[in-house]
Amino acid sequence: HVVDGVRVWAAERPGEFWGLARGRVEAPADAIFHRVSDFESLPRVYPWLDAVRVLERGEQSALVYFHYDLPWPISDRSYTAAHRWWTEPSGTIVLDVEQAGTPPDDGAVHVERVLTRMTFEPVSTGTTDVEYLFRADLAGMLPTSVRAQTAWKIPMNAVLSMRRSLEPRYALR
Repeated sequence: HVVDGVRVWAAERPGEFWGLARGRVEAPADAIFHRVSDFESLPRVYPWLDAVRVLERGEQSALVYFHYDLPWPISDRSYTAAHRWWTEPSGTIVLDVEQAGTPPDDGAVHVERVLTRMTFEPVSTGTTDVEYLFRADLAGMLPTSVRAQTAWKIPMNAVLSMRRSLEPRYALR
């Protein structure tokens, strides 16, 4: 699939659904990283994400709780994930995210096996190639087709949201 210049791939193994999105964002890598690592502001950027709590924060890490208020008939979802990041000598910023324990009993279905990697590679002044690899089991009573589609739609929509929230061309709308 290609949507608005964002190329998307999907893969499936028994019980595992993977998605990968690659796209270019007209913003510096550090600005994009700041947007996605400003956890408390993410509910204003991503649809249905209604609650984020930073449980621990370090110099290059954070433990974060996420809750999604999804439309009926889909049950709400939540998870807690450890985030770890660093900057490569090339200037590429890497963000790894992995499930960390069980979220609090919040009435939501708990997302399982969260494992993602985002890379923000500067290609020129003010332009960055973004890659988002995603795997998670959304759990609950979702059909296989929904789980498979979600695996590639989440990274695709994340890259598109980075564009909409950072690129000057969208600010004019």
